Amino acid sequence: MYSLFKRLRISQELGIDLINELIDNDILYLVNSREAPLKEYSKQKLKKELKYYDIEPKLYFTKPFYRFWFYFVEPHREKKDFINSVISSYEKWGYKLSSLVYEQLSLEILNEYYKKSDKLIEVASFWDVNSEFDLYCKTSSGKYILGECKYKNRPITHGELLKLKHKAQNSNLKVDKFALFSKSGFSQEFYRKRDDNLLLFDLNSLDLITL
Repeated sequence: MYSLFKRLRISQELGIDLINELIDNDILYLVNSREAPLKEYSKQKLKKELKYYDIEPKLYFTKPFYRFWFYFVEPHREKKDFINSVISSYEKWGYKLSSLVYEQLSLEILNEYYKKSDKLIEVASFWDVNSEFDLYCKTSSGKYILGECKYKNRPITHGELLKLKHKAQNSNLKVDKFALFSKSGFSQEFYRKRDDNLLLFDLNSLDLITL
């Protein structure tokens, strides 16, 4: 959130007022970070690169349409070639809208998957000073699931899982099971190497969601 104020070159006070107005009108909602404070005690000295680091909340649009409107329509409204500008922008960056929706659907898939066996009590993404993760969920029995969502036109390879494990190690996250979500399926390597600590979900997994 604070990074957004810097990019817009507005004060934190003005930014918070604007965000509160959008939240009150049910256009945005705020998600607080689950990152632990960097300081264990008030006088603890931090590394130079962390001195000005802020633990920031994230802002999400309540509906995909709002994200579409403010990303692809509103910035071009005053342009003479309005329609062409919107189409050009969407053709270039539309995947960002689709990938976020897929990430949100993946959270619902995981929620439904564990609904009857070990219900999820924390269902959200996770970010810290080192990395950002699409999904980091906790079950009622205390198990942690770390997930990655890929909305791409090619299967996920085993290298993506290795990257995810490396990021988890850097962020010192407790992980009992990894979950991968892929629009285009997975490479054969995943099926040759049986891993009980890995869950794989493709587009067919959307059938798990109860409408």
